[in-house]
Amino acid sequence: MNIKKKRCFDRVGIYMDKLTTEEKIAGCSINIMLEDEVAYEYYSGYANIEKQIPIEESTLFRIYSMTKPVTVTAALQLYEQGKFLLHDPVSAYLPEFKEMTICEKDKQGNYYFRPAKKEITIKDLFCMTSGLTYDGTSCPSEEKVGELLKKLYHEFDKKSCSTRDFVKQIAGIPLAFEPGEQWRYGLSHDVLGGLIEVITGERFGDYVKKHILEPLHMEDTAFHMDENKLARLASIYTHREGQMQIESRTDIFQKNYSVKSQCESGGAGLVSSLSDYMKFAHTLTQGGTSQEGERILGGQTIELMRADHLKARRSFMNWKVLKGYSSGLGVRTLVDPAEGGTNGTIGEFGWNGMAGTYVAMDPEKQLTIVYMQQMVPSLEEEVQLRLRNIIYGCL
Repeated sequence: MNIKKKRCFDRVGIYMDKLTTEEKIAGCSINIMLEDEVAYEYYSGYANIEKQIPIEESTLFRIYSMTKPVTVTAALQLYEQGKFLLHDPVSAYLPEFKEMTICEKDKQGNYYFRPAKKEITIKDLFCMTSGLTYDGTSCPSEEKVGELLKKLYHEFDKKSCSTRDFVKQIAGIPLAFEPGEQWRYGLSHDVLGGLIEVITGERFGDYVKKHILEPLHMEDTAFHMDENKLARLASIYTHREGQMQIESRTDIFQKNYSVKSQCESGGAGLVSSLSDYMKFAHTLTQGGTSQEGERILGGQTIELMRADHLKARRSFMNWKVLKGYSSGLGVRTLVDPAEGGTNGTIGEFGWNGMAGTYVAMDPEKQLTIVYMQQMVPSLEEEVQLRLRNIIYGCL
């Protein structure tokens, strides 16, 4: 246990200690900023239980889908330069997405394929209304879809597979629905990474490093790291039969962090630290300009990012952890606190990661929250919602 700084947030640390002492998670850390000051920073538990390595400031985390807001920010930088319009078809830049197929079920319950009537737009990629899913759930019994997905993830797992090649493989997967008609979690932001490569002529990770990570001095955030830094990576744990265990599974995004890899997942590929990600998140809370005066995005663009882009389609965003939220451009955005059972602010925005990392940004309250842990399944419905409510209760 390590307290760096605090004001009125004792309840946050008490809750985090309860999580680790009851062995719900191995270790966790949090940074809370109000305006331009660190209001609370706390560390509890272990990065590695077996070696008794505590969670601390230098610990690195697989942030998985908290990569998405970084990718979205990079793409919106190009939007601000007039490089594309949100309603442009993706195929204007990535021609492999010109003619897509859709998998549907007929009245007899049989799956069939048909040509898509509409093209995927760039906004569909931002909002995850493209029809590109992670698991092909539109055709759960279709052997063809299963084989395509298996091939896709095999290609990504090859360290020699480039981001652009991976995106070309994604275009071969049938869509779950007509673009723009529903919200479904999936591979949209990986395609955004490919879009950034085509527009800039740069490798996706190089662009992100040059235009976001370096300006914000995020020295511990990258798609690929050398062995010295990877040694600081927290272990991933899981629960099996009520017991916490090392997570030994080989995840598709688990093997590609070494500098030898060519793959850079815009949806889930970054490693980061608590303080590094706070630099990024706090910059968005503050309207796109860091404390040091580095501007990475305009304030009006951030307002567009956290606007409600789903409207009537919000019913498709039906996860318990997203109750009361809608989708902005690659982020959740709070639209109905009463529905969500939260004491938060309308317009609070952010996202989370598969292993339980969490970010929330609230420009109105000048509040930024970054929370890190490494647990799969993440217990997000229990942990993140409680942390959010505890923190807002301290304001």
